[in-house]
Amino acid sequence: MAVVVGIVSQKGGPGKTTTTVNLASSLALNGLKVLVVDLDPQAQAGVALGVVPQPQRSAGFALYAHLNGMTPNLADMIYSRDELLQEFDDVGRLDLFATVQSTMVDAERKVAGEGFEGTLVLQHVLRPIRDHYDFILIDTPPSVSALSAVALAAANFVAAVCEPLYATVPGVVVVKGLTEATSERTHGRATPQFLGTIINKANPPSKRTTEDTKVESRLDELGLGRFQTQVRRNGLISAAFDEGRPVCIHSPNHEPSGTYSELAVEIIDRIKQRVVAS
Repeated sequence: MAVVVGIVSQKGGPGKTTTTVNLASSLALNGLKVLVVDLDPQAQAGVALGVVPQPQRSAGFALYAHLNGMTPNLADMIYSRDELLQEFDDVGRLDLFATVQSTMVDAERKVAGEGFEGTLVLQHVLRPIRDHYDFILIDTPPSVSALSAVALAAANFVAAVCEPLYATVPGVVVVKGLTEATSERTHGRATPQFLGTIINKANPPSKRTTEDTKVESRLDELGLGRFQTQVRRNGLISAAFDEGRPVCIHSPNHEPSGTYSELAVEIIDRIKQRVVAS
């Protein structure tokens, strides 16, 4: 059964979507079957993976349908992105459960009126297909909202994304707190674990500042599980995003691709440690 990981930031800007699609791509390039779920109404995961989704093939439509007592056929709604992997050998699978802003907004309103049962909707929707994948990565809304709660309730593990800026640390504290509160809020029916914090848009060693060091120290002092692998600022990442191809696929022999691969390994190692510990 797939491990479900929510990639979360408390506000927009730190690169949550690029982190999600590149981790997914790195895992798929290494032979794993991966699904990206776009739960962000801005629908940027679809842009990053070269998909213009149809409203009736969107995550928002599926959530809304489920909350209205219908059973959507996810097999007909998911977009295969295996064409992006064709140039590589020994790959796995890369799929997208895309979103459309209008349908996700409708779904969010419906979720907000359903109480904690509504919060569990994505968990229920994904259940029939979890055996089809090794990993499901959820790209979440950049705010504390009903949809954020839905993502946390569907996840086994949660990784926060922040920049090396003082202002982003409080947001990680919020993400960890919401993750830990999910079990109580759902009466034990969702039990995500906070996995740690990914520092994105990091400065290279030659341009590090006092703020870089202090942000790392604060993350450590607050028990926010800073990952050792940091994703540095690199124009190739945004250029690939604009091409609808994650940088791991678009520029596989350049530094960002190797960084995401190392980060994926570190995430898997932490998940294995948590599973053994439990």
